[in-house]
Amino acid sequence: MSKITVGSIVYVEDREGRVLVQRRSGGALSGYIGLPGGKVELGEGCVEAGVRELEEETGLKASDARLVGAFSEVSYYKGKLNGHYVLFVIVVDRFEGSFTKDTKEGENLWVKKTQIPSLGRVLPDLYFVLESVKRAPFVEHLVRHLDEENSYVLTTKGEIYPKRD
Repeated sequence: MSKITVGSIVYVEDREGRVLVQRRSGGALSGYIGLPGGKVELGEGCVEAGVRELEEETGLKASDARLVGAFSEVSYYKGKLNGHYVLFVIVVDRFEGSFTKDTKEGENLWVKKTQIPSLGRVLPDLYFVLESVKRAPFVEHLVRHLDEENSYVLTTKGEIYPKRD
């Protein structure tokens, strides 16, 4: 692994308080629940990338989107370094369009935040983002550990997500 991937992920909450999440269907994170998003293309702004990815992956077109934070994330899978990402978090306040549940990227779901832990394998940085959008703006560095038994992220402040009792 010799490169850093730059991407935008998109936080969308509907009028009923449900969050849009995606169960990924390809790549190393297949089966994991996270936010829609993807790579920032050369010459593209981070908000533009999030808006584009949202439309490509869900059919929803953002009419009001803003950058609320960013984080760097070093990722380990089963103890081995498997990625380094810089991710911009984009909040979409208004959207329109025809929602697409299933795409090549995965299955899109509207869920209450309290339902997320019951969805199976959840990317632990999702828990970090859900809490961080409330205290935006934010910039953080995370270390993500994924395996079938124990998946979590650790912040530079020593916080662990998902929170543990």
